[in-house]
Amino acid sequence: MAQHFLLSAAARSLSIGKVMRMSDRGAANVFARLRWATTDGKPVCPNCGCTACYDCRRGAHLRWRCQACGSDFSLTSGTLFSSHKLPLKAYLLSIVLFCNEVKGKSMLALSRDLGVQYKTAFVLAHKLREAMAASLRGLKIAY
Repeated sequence: MAQHFLLSAAARSLSIGKVMRMSDRGAANVFARLRWATTDGKPVCPNCGCTACYDCRRGAHLRWRCQACGSDFSLTSGTLFSSHKLPLKAYLLSIVLFCNEVKGKSMLALSRDLGVQYKTAFVLAHKLREAMAASLRGLKIAY
Protein backbone atom coordinates (compact mmCIF):
# COMPACT_ATOMS: atom_id res chain seq x y z
CA MET A 1 0.00 0.00 0.00
CA ALA A 2 1.29 3.45 -0.91
CA GLN A 3 2.24 5.95 1.76
CA HIS A 4 -0.21 8.77 2.43
CA PHE A 5 0.98 12.09 0.98
CA LEU A 6 0.85 13.89 4.35
CA LEU A 7 3.35 11.35 5.72
CA SER A 8 5.82 11.90 2.87
CA ALA A 9 8.82 14.23 2.82
CA ALA A 10 7.20 16.33 0.05
CA ALA A 11 4.42 17.36 2.44
CA ARG A 12 7.04 18.69 4.86
CA SER A 13 8.83 20.84 2.27
CA LEU A 14 7.37 24.10 3.64
CA SER A 15 6.43 24.03 7.31
CA ILE A 16 5.25 26.65 9.77
CA GLY A 17 8.64 26.56 11.44
CA LYS A 18 10.48 27.24 8.17
CA VAL A 19 8.21 30.17 7.36
CA MET A 20 8.58 31.68 10.83
CA ARG A 21 12.39 31.49 10.58
CA MET A 22 12.40 33.17 7.14
CA SER A 23 13.32 36.78 6.64
CA ASP A 24 11.10 39.03 4.56
CA ARG A 25 13.58 38.69 1.70
CA GLY A 26 13.47 34.89 2.04
CA ALA A 27 9.67 34.93 1.81
CA ALA A 28 9.90 37.11 -1.31
CA ASN A 29 12.34 34.61 -2.85
CA VAL A 30 9.93 31.73 -2.16
CA PHE A 31 7.07 33.68 -3.76
CA ALA A 32 9.26 34.51 -6.79
CA ARG A 33 10.31 30.87 -7.26
CA LEU A 34 6.69 29.73 -7.00
CA ARG A 35 5.32 32.41 -9.31
CA TRP A 36 8.01 32.21 -11.98
CA ALA A 37 8.96 28.54 -11.68
CA THR A 38 9.92 28.18 -15.35
CA THR A 39 12.58 30.91 -15.04
CA ASP A 40 13.72 29.82 -11.56
CA GLY A 41 12.38 32.96 -9.87
CA LYS A 42 13.55 35.49 -12.43
CA PRO A 43 10.77 38.03 -13.13
CA VAL A 44 8.57 37.74 -16.21
CA CYS A 45 6.40 40.65 -17.34
CA PRO A 46 2.71 39.81 -16.76
CA ASN A 47 1.69 42.05 -19.71
CA CYS A 48 3.89 40.86 -22.55
CA GLY A 49 5.74 37.82 -21.14
CA CYS A 50 9.18 39.34 -21.66
CA THR A 51 11.99 38.14 -19.39
CA ALA A 52 14.12 41.25 -19.91
CA CYS A 53 13.13 43.10 -16.73
CA TYR A 54 15.16 45.28 -14.43
CA ASP A 55 14.84 46.25 -10.78
CA CYS A 56 13.17 49.60 -10.03
CA ARG A 57 12.43 49.48 -6.31
CA ARG A 58 10.29 52.04 -4.63
CA GLY A 59 11.42 52.04 -1.05
CA ALA A 60 11.47 48.56 0.40
CA HIS A 61 8.97 47.11 -2.07
CA LEU A 62 10.26 44.89 -4.86
CA ARG A 63 9.26 46.24 -8.28
CA TRP A 64 10.44 45.54 -11.80
CA ARG A 65 10.10 47.33 -15.12
CA CYS A 66 9.82 45.50 -18.43
CA GLN A 67 12.31 46.61 -21.07
CA ALA A 68 9.96 45.63 -23.90
CA CYS A 69 6.68 47.28 -22.91
CA GLY A 70 7.85 49.58 -20.09
CA SER A 71 5.21 48.47 -17.59
CA ASP A 72 5.95 48.29 -13.88
CA PHE A 73 4.98 45.21 -11.91
CA SER A 74 5.58 43.64 -8.54
CA LEU A 75 5.82 40.15 -7.19
CA THR A 76 2.09 40.00 -6.61
CA SER A 77 0.82 41.87 -9.71
CA GLY A 78 -1.98 39.94 -11.36
CA THR A 79 -2.28 37.41 -8.54
CA LEU A 80 -4.79 37.00 -5.74
CA PHE A 81 -2.37 38.86 -3.47
CA SER A 82 -2.22 42.03 -5.59
CA SER A 83 -2.94 45.25 -3.69
CA HIS A 84 -1.92 43.48 -0.51
CA LYS A 85 -1.45 45.14 2.83
CA LEU A 86 0.00 42.28 4.85
CA PRO A 87 3.67 41.34 4.55
CA LEU A 88 4.52 38.51 2.16
CA LYS A 89 5.62 36.39 5.10
CA ALA A 90 2.08 36.57 6.54
CA TYR A 91 0.61 35.44 3.23
CA LEU A 92 3.07 32.57 2.99
CA LEU A 93 2.23 31.56 6.55
CA SER A 94 -1.49 31.68 5.75
CA ILE A 95 -0.97 29.39 2.75
CA VAL A 96 0.95 26.89 4.89
CA LEU A 97 -1.64 27.00 7.68
CA PHE A 98 -4.55 26.71 5.26
CA CYS A 99 -3.14 23.94 3.09
CA ASN A 100 -1.62 21.77 5.83
CA GLU A 101 -4.90 21.32 7.67
CA VAL A 102 -6.45 17.96 6.86
CA LYS A 103 -10.07 18.87 7.58
CA GLY A 104 -9.92 22.59 6.83
CA LYS A 105 -8.93 25.61 8.85
CA SER A 106 -11.37 27.65 10.90
CA MET A 107 -11.35 31.33 10.05
CA LEU A 108 -11.31 32.17 13.77
CA ALA A 109 -8.23 29.99 14.23
CA LEU A 110 -6.60 31.50 11.14
CA SER A 111 -7.27 35.03 12.39
CA ARG A 112 -5.74 34.15 15.78
CA ASP A 113 -2.70 32.46 14.20
CA LEU A 114 -2.00 35.38 11.85
CA GLY A 115 -2.94 38.11 14.31
CA VAL A 116 -5.47 39.68 11.93
CA GLN A 117 -9.18 40.44 12.12
CA TYR A 118 -11.75 37.75 11.35
CA LYS A 119 -12.85 39.52 8.16
CA THR A 120 -9.25 39.58 6.87
CA ALA A 121 -8.85 35.85 7.51
CA PHE A 122 -12.24 35.16 5.92
CA VAL A 123 -11.40 37.06 2.71
CA LEU A 124 -7.93 35.51 2.55
CA ALA A 125 -9.29 31.97 2.94
CA HIS A 126 -11.87 32.57 0.23
CA LYS A 127 -9.16 33.87 -2.10
CA LEU A 128 -7.14 30.71 -1.46
CA ARG A 129 -10.20 28.52 -2.07
CA GLU A 130 -10.95 30.39 -5.29
CA ALA A 131 -7.38 29.89 -6.50
CA MET A 132 -7.56 26.17 -5.71
CA ALA A 133 -10.90 25.85 -7.53
CA ALA A 134 -9.59 27.77 -10.55
CA SER A 135 -6.74 25.30 -10.95
CA LEU A 136 -9.21 22.40 -10.95
CA ARG A 137 -11.75 24.01 -13.29
CA GLY A 138 -12.08 22.13 -16.54
CA LEU A 139 -10.68 18.86 -15.21
CA LYS A 140 -12.83 15.81 -15.85
CA ILE A 141 -12.77 12.53 -14.02
CA ALA A 142 -11.99 9.67 -16.41
CA TYR A 143 -13.56 6.31 -15.81
